[in-house]
Amino acid sequence: MSDGIVLRRELLLSENAERAAQFFRAAGITVSSLEERAASLAATLERVAAGDDVWVFGYGSLMWNPAFQHVELRTSRLRGWHRRFCVWNTFGRGSPEAPGLSLALETGGSCIGTAFRIAAREVQTELTVLWNREMLMGSYLARWVRLHTDDGPIDAVTFVANRNNERYAGRLPLPRVAEVLARARGPLGAARDYLERTVAELERQGARDGEMHALLRAVNTLT
Repeated sequence: MSDGIVLRRELLLSENAERAAQFFRAAGITVSSLEERAASLAATLERVAAGDDVWVFGYGSLMWNPAFQHVELRTSRLRGWHRRFCVWNTFGRGSPEAPGLSLALETGGSCIGTAFRIAAREVQTELTVLWNREMLMGSYLARWVRLHTDDGPIDAVTFVANRNNERYAGRLPLPRVAEVLARARGPLGAARDYLERTVAELERQGARDGEMHALLRAVNTLT
């Protein structure tokens, strides 16, 4: 496992997110404003009635490091979307010299992940934390999806690839993704660690051998 910075909830509070945003802007990186994130969150919550809990679907690092407060979690399957390493990362688990890749959801197929329930009284606060994490760089779009769980279907908000963003990498072949993940490293640690932790969590949830497992095998042959 990598020895990078652990992404903790306090680092994602708005005052800290704004410091990070100023740093990125100084480096010439386009980021969203506090007002833009607030507007996006408000639009997403239009369908949530006052007093309702909110579910969030995690399929990558949110599964093993959510960094927001929640009161329940469930293993869930999302149909019609699959996870893919398709977002360039030059600031977390990568660098401008050796960019890494992060996961996002793309249309088609299905995937297993974790649904987190946020209590109604914490929805605004905790989703603001989550928006500071996922929506700062413009790489994702928030979307409501229907999840299937052992306890029945639930609606949840998740984050899908923004194909119009400059960081969108498209559909890269597996050998190319493996090459990137095998060498990329940034302040949050190694890109390989991101993949390893995701595969470990999928196995804990009982996921069968799939594309993430094949990708990890390919990465292992390069290191």
